[in-house]
Amino acid sequence: MSNKKKYILIGIGVLILISLLSSIGGGDSEVVEQKPIILKAAQTEIKGELKGCYELVDKEYKPKYDNIWGYAVNVELKRTSAKLPHDRKDITIFPDSHKSSAKYCAGFGIEILDADGNVLDKKNANATPYSWDEMTAAIQLLPEETTTIKYYFKSLKDAASIRVTSIIMENEERKDATKVEAKAKAEAKKEEKKSGTLSGLLKEAAELSDDDLEDDLKDAEAALEVAGKTMELAGDMLNLLK
Repeated sequence: MSNKKKYILIGIGVLILISLLSSIGGGDSEVVEQKPIILKAAQTEIKGELKGCYELVDKEYKPKYDNIWGYAVNVELKRTSAKLPHDRKDITIFPDSHKSSAKYCAGFGIEILDADGNVLDKKNANATPYSWDEMTAAIQLLPEETTTIKYYFKSLKDAASIRVTSIIMENEERKDATKVEAKAKAEAKKEEKKSGTLSGLLKEAAELSDDDLEDDLKDAEAALEVAGKTMELAGDMLNLLK
């Protein structure tokens, strides 16, 4: 083998070796540990109309990322011993207001804060929740019970803590539902009045016992007999007049 070919082969081998070493080194440089996001409770006391009735559980919250929804933050709420402003049986969540007879609507929201306490993002307390069941469970909590509500955020960059908000207000949808219900009752009452005579007679007939029916038949026969004799007497009187 000539020296020229030998040097060419050595050069090719060196290039291959350098390429392999650089690829291995590059792979190591791309391995970067992603720091987990940890959110703290900015305050356990919640904001809004349900302040004092609920509190945010003081712990570290670790959001989980979902490719579709984003970062899931599971907020844990605890019901205190303070009395609610209204009976919990008469409270519903906002998405169910139009079909509920409850007088009031309530809900919980969340605010994402940075290290300085500035609001980065939020979900309003009267917005449609991700899970209606979770929000309903929170509204119906008994004292000392806890539950979680899930919220999703596309980004939690610079997020450091969370704060919970609340709202409770009159169910405006119920007013319209009450009007419709009252109108339906009025129409039903009107129809009942139209058929009241017949239905009343049928009801009375159904309530009569066999003895009552027998007595009524006897009275009817006696009345017919009297009527017949009266007609005969009237005929005799007409003959006399003639």
